Amino acid sequence: MELVRSLLPGEPLFDDGEALVWGDAAAPVALAGHVDTVPAQRNLPGRIADGAVHGLGASDMKGGVAVMLELARAAAPARYVFFTREEVALEESPLPAAFASGVLAGTELAIVLEPTDAVLHAGCLGNLQAQVDFHGESAHSARPWTGRNAIHALAEGLAPLAHLEPLEVELDGLVYREVVSAVSVEGGIAQNVVPALASAELNFRFAPGRSRDEAEARLRELVPDGELHVLHNSPSAPPALGNPLLERLRELVPEVAPKQAWTPVAQFAEQGIDAINYGPGATAYAHRQDEQIPIANLHAVYDTLARFLS
Repeated sequence: MELVRSLLPGEPLFDDGEALVWGDAAAPVALAGHVDTVPAQRNLPGRIADGAVHGLGASDMKGGVAVMLELARAAAPARYVFFTREEVALEESPLPAAFASGVLAGTELAIVLEPTDAVLHAGCLGNLQAQVDFHGESAHSARPWTGRNAIHALAEGLAPLAHLEPLEVELDGLVYREVVSAVSVEGGIAQNVVPALASAELNFRFAPGRSRDEAEARLRELVPDGELHVLHNSPSAPPALGNPLLERLRELVPEVAPKQAWTPVAQFAEQGIDAINYGPGATAYAHRQDEQIPIANLHAVYDTLARFLS
């Protein structure tokens, strides 16, 4: 964030150390991007080779932040929102403080420069992470009938998820796919003990149109025999394709796809601000050890947004 501050001319509209808003306080469009990355995977330092920028965060989403900085330095009229702590649980996000300050009031469209391969990605999935516990009764493994095996209960309780097909949800002509995955399992204390407790973490990516409470209720329906504990629950966001400013952006970027992931467009949507994902990052390379971004994408998104904002 310190580098961002040093590259922006003049004073910010808001800066609490974790979120920084700069630009035209009356601009109807906000550009937003996070400056944090996932942990390094032996992909530092960065380099330029073969028509691409390679290295940690190149696609997700230092490329988008670079486009924002160059647009800001060119005085393209917008509010520019830079923030930390996006690649963690929603509760860690500094965006609520920026919203509460009022500095983004009146924003008519937010463009989040997440990696989208330079096409529009509308809306986003919600992201619910939960732990489900299965209880049994411990016993000697030579006499398992004297107890109840919690791992066996877990296997039976999660079996329906293994056969659950993605649920396709269509909104504004875009098809989002709801999916549930078991992402970790834990249980057992010794090879000669029937375990009394086994747990799994579940990840539910739910479509726009389903609220956070409805998503939690749906997950409980899918694993009724377990004791469910919600760890975090991030909202979905609608496509918002009817927004007049977004309709104008679509004249420049006609290709639109559903965002089959969670992004901060959901946080803007919860504030009543229509939002869209549009950035230069290559989705296939996000979070990879060989993360990279085509230089051509940087130029394409910069040129498009410069035209749009003008």
